[in-house]
Amino acid sequence: MNHIRVIIIACTLFYSHAFGQEQEENLSDLVTDIHLLAIKSVYGETWVADNPEAVSVLQDCFLHRMNYVIEPLTATDKYPSLSSFPLMNKNNPSIVAIDYSQFNPSTFTPIIYCLPFFSDQTQVIRVDGTDYIIIIEPVKTRN
Repeated sequence: MNHIRVIIIACTLFYSHAFGQEQEENLSDLVTDIHLLAIKSVYGETWVADNPEAVSVLQDCFLHRMNYVIEPLTATDKYPSLSSFPLMNKNNPSIVAIDYSQFNPSTFTPIIYCLPFFSDQTQVIRVDGTDYIIIIEPVKTRN
């Protein structure tokens, strides 16, 4: 009887782990799809189709090298403001700046701004008038 309990517990753990991994993968796919739509809105579908490697590098940046951190805004703040970066609306004039007071990291689309995504140094950008900073980690280069 104890063997049956052990088998049931093992199966339960296995299936819950597998289900958890599947949910995590589905969330990752959803985030990737959202980034892809944003990249298409900035550069257009033709550019995305013609530059799959560049799209992959951008998505990697959004998923692995960008962080949003809460750091209280001070009078002596030293970070450039998000509004100081131009919008990427040359191909799509309907792209407009976000309402900074309503900033939400989970819905923010960084590609609409001409941010230093490929710098060799860490970049820190203040979301105007908020306690949020955006940190973009540097590109790792091969030696």
